[in-house]
Amino acid sequence: MSHRDGVNDPPFFAFNQDAATEILTSTGSDVKKYRSAMQGKDALFKAPRENGAAKAPPGISQQIFQLIPQANDEEVLKALAQNRVGKENAAVEFAKTSIIQRTWPRLRSIAALWILALTIPISFWGGLLLVLAHVLKGRRIIGWPLSFRSNTRQGYHPTAIVTGARMTKGLHLCRHLHKAGWRVVLVDYDRWWMQGSRLSSCCAAFHTVPDPEQDPIGYFKAISKLARQERAKLYVPVSAPTTAIYDSLTQDVLPKDCVCWTLPPHLTGLLDDKTAFTDLCNKIGLQVPRCFRVESAQEVRELNSSPQKLGNKKYLLKSIPYDPAHRADLFTLPSKAEALDRYLDMIQISQQRPWIVQEYLDGEELSTYAVAYKGKVLAYADNKASLSCLSYGHIESKEIWTWVHKFCKETSCSGQLCFDYMRNSANGQLYSIECNPRTSTVITEFHDHPGLAEAFTNPDKVQATIRPLSDSPPVYWFWNEIATLVTTVDFKDWWKTVTTGVDATFDPSDPLPFFGLHYMQIPVLLLRNVWTGRPWKKIDLCIGKVVELGGD
Repeated sequence: MSHRDGVNDPPFFAFNQDAATEILTSTGSDVKKYRSAMQGKDALFKAPRENGAAKAPPGISQQIFQLIPQANDEEVLKALAQNRVGKENAAVEFAKTSIIQRTWPRLRSIAALWILALTIPISFWGGLLLVLAHVLKGRRIIGWPLSFRSNTRQGYHPTAIVTGARMTKGLHLCRHLHKAGWRVVLVDYDRWWMQGSRLSSCCAAFHTVPDPEQDPIGYFKAISKLARQERAKLYVPVSAPTTAIYDSLTQDVLPKDCVCWTLPPHLTGLLDDKTAFTDLCNKIGLQVPRCFRVESAQEVRELNSSPQKLGNKKYLLKSIPYDPAHRADLFTLPSKAEALDRYLDMIQISQQRPWIVQEYLDGEELSTYAVAYKGKVLAYADNKASLSCLSYGHIESKEIWTWVHKFCKETSCSGQLCFDYMRNSANGQLYSIECNPRTSTVITEFHDHPGLAEAFTNPDKVQATIRPLSDSPPVYWFWNEIATLVTTVDFKDWWKTVTTGVDATFDPSDPLPFFGLHYMQIPVLLLRNVWTGRPWKKIDLCIGKVVELGGD
């Protein structure tokens, strides 16, 4: 097992990327020298270490345990430590890039801004025609944001706080709760002030709070203060992969009469760990692929040189913590030693940044979203998926439903869950490959369902599991579909998607978030990238971000 010698940081920290860059520069961009220079140093972390010396005012780790009792849990601490190391590695990789290497991302961002500008006339006139058609059919516009907010306190409307509405799934939750009569307050991190969802007429107020990965104490205190200030009765976090664990910990700082729709912190940390999830499923009796946990490059090499241990089958090498830079690599074992060495040089494997060697399954990929309450599945949707799925339609798989129902019942869980599956083409059997303990974009399949909000607002009264309507059109992201038209191999399937489905963001009764996403949120992110030059892979309209190296 590999350990990062000499590093014994408290699990709650504020990351200092400038310090990482400075140290890396002074060591000649050599990662091994950087690791050595970091031994026993606090440069990357603003939180003081507790090494037995005389105590100054309580450090950040002491504060967090006083504020969040549930943080003192093995699974929670493990998840937080993994996130910490991920941020450190991302800072190291970015600091290694040269000025020339940062030029290409900047040029791509400028080109993307230019292309976005060209789409403005089409979006404007197309959107206007759809809104006029909506009005001519006798339907109403919900209202404009400013007029709605000016009357937000008239009459009694219970308040719900929804976080992460920069992502489409957060916007959909906002709309569902608003239509159910709730006053919805949107919250996001300071750097996401420009999100399109704040323009929604379903949004009564918008606030920003510190990023928990940068300032966890500030984040928890801000959420606590905001929940009391807004007299919130419901808290529904829409988490990014790296922040789900922080959102689960907010349960300890919310008012007692505010219901928090997250899984318990311990279970969140456990399910986010692919090997721990596999072990849990094996105990329950649910089918999952065989896997090995690896915490050093040497362990990977040993597995690669022992095909009999792998059962002469192909295995995938995947990061256990979320890794946007390598999640689509699909590197397989066994492989040639030279190819494996080259790949291992590109990644970081350690005790705090473990990877999984998981049996490779070739077949159909599927995904599901569930809202559970005391082991009962209140809402359920599934779909055919892909690594970067941007089209959602319910398929009603009885086999997946049975799997999800058993998992929730056996764990007696309450919260939101997303499961990914593979149907093995070799034997036709269904295997769950991972669990994401947070809101899934599959929730967009409920876009025209009038009753989803009840699962969150009145769970005790939900009699039958809420499912997407049988005649509900699938959802897609219009400009993403236009972009894929260039590379699509099945024009007939593409045409069916855009003519029978609906845009996931555009709603004729609430049109502004669509324009805010494309012409405020994404442009600001691209302008930031022009400044930083951080390498990026794609613009993801589904989650409303430019997918950068070391992103969330």
